Amino acid sequence: MKKQQGFVSVVALLIVGAILIMGIQQWSMYKTKQRIVANSQSFYQRVLFLRTQFHAFASDKYLAGININSQYIFPFLLSDLEGDYIPVCSDEDNQKGVCFKYNQTPWGEIADSDYAVIPVPDAITPTHYRAELTLKLPDESNDALKYDRDATLQLFAQLPNIVYDEMANTIVLRIDRPDKAFSYESLVKRSGDDSTLLGDWDVGGDYAITNAKDYTIKNDDGTQQLVSRGLVNISQVEHGDFIDKPQCPTDQEPDLTLSIHTVTITNNYTLTGSIKPYIQSETATQWQAGLVIRVIKNSTGKATTTNKGVMTAFVQCK
Repeated sequence: MKKQQGFVSVVALLIVGAILIMGIQQWSMYKTKQRIVANSQSFYQRVLFLRTQFHAFASDKYLAGININSQYIFPFLLSDLEGDYIPVCSDEDNQKGVCFKYNQTPWGEIADSDYAVIPVPDAITPTHYRAELTLKLPDESNDALKYDRDATLQLFAQLPNIVYDEMANTIVLRIDRPDKAFSYESLVKRSGDDSTLLGDWDVGGDYAITNAKDYTIKNDDGTQQLVSRGLVNISQVEHGDFIDKPQCPTDQEPDLTLSIHTVTITNNYTLTGSIKPYIQSETATQWQAGLVIRVIKNSTGKATTTNKGVMTAFVQCK
């Protein structure tokens, strides 16, 4: 009886031990998967950051005057991003786990040959270029890295411009040139800061630049001339003619300057030298031009006036 009880106890212990071992194994597998997911997510986030820095590089090159359709809008080597766009990670810090190198993946390194600038649509007649970064995946037959591979593919499947090459066992990240909206917003920012043009701005002839408060033009000495104060409407008027007032920007008023163009003096009169253009009357929307020419009537010798002549009217906002 005692032997049977002892045997049962041993069997019970073995069962409990087996359950514990299975539990430990399951827990170990769970933690391993959690670690792999964390590593994959970390690598995924680093690739997203890398793509953002490619765009930052392209934006800076474009603002520096590089044509957006040129191959030089992208870095020549992946390592060209290191420093200004990707933090430098030393070997010592990398070994400590403080940082990742720019070309580091969870299962190896990105080789120089894995990055290229590709002509689009082809090398013979390219219209523009894009950058391509090839990321090698773990071997599908490698059981130790199978879960790493699956987790990585699931994450990168969320990204646009990702091409999965099953035969080569790679995923290719395509980084397109900044689109026109991005480029022009970078070139002429809505905020107005640090946004000088790199060439003539041709709006195509079918459109206008409208609703501006003012424009300035650079003078020879570097000062700025306000277009609103420099624009003058010139016309020729006679005595009694009405001249329309312009609509002006805020803080400016319509202004009229009259000058003599020509006067008409017949043989019956002699000009005394006094000629005066003036504003006869004014309303909210118009001026009325006036002209006084002082003359002497030859037949009587008496002083009189006439208004036969033409004036030049200069209308502007001041």
